[in-house]
Amino acid sequence: MGLLTLASWWAAEHFGPPIEPGRKLEPGKVDYYSKHLQRTIMDEMGKPKEMLLAEELVHYEDEKRTELSKPVLTLYTKEGPPWVIHSETATLPGEGDEILLNGEVLVLRDANKNGRTMRIETSNARVQPDNNYAETDEDIRVISPPDYMSGTGAKMKFGDGIQYSVLANVRRKHDVQE
Repeated sequence: MGLLTLASWWAAEHFGPPIEPGRKLEPGKVDYYSKHLQRTIMDEMGKPKEMLLAEELVHYEDEKRTELSKPVLTLYTKEGPPWVIHSETATLPGEGDEILLNGEVLVLRDANKNGRTMRIETSNARVQPDNNYAETDEDIRVISPPDYMSGTGAKMKFGDGIQYSVLANVRRKHDVQE
């Protein structure tokens, strides 16, 4: 048995594919960075359309990727309060218009003209600010008293109102107002 093992090892060494040494990946080359970033995009009328705050922004030249730490994205609406989106980190891949929110994600909106607030809790979401659109595959909770909804996965369209679909395991609770 030992002789067979030794012969197999010898044959693998001499007749098998050569073992290439591992290649150490170099960290991405930082093109530019910023601390305490605040960026505001205006609409055609000169009013704020969206605002991005982040503790730190790092752009990697070779990968055309931007990393943000503790970003807060505010999406302004024509009427009513803005949508404020918080996450632990975010990635802007390439030069696209999508933001990948990583870790815990919290979306808040103050009371609208109907007096209803909104709080959305999830993780790992994808946001398209130009389209006022977001989606996630993770668990989600939507809290807008007197309504409470939870489930897995969601697609949301932000604006003066909100349109959303929770995709699976949906649970809804409505507290009756007296």
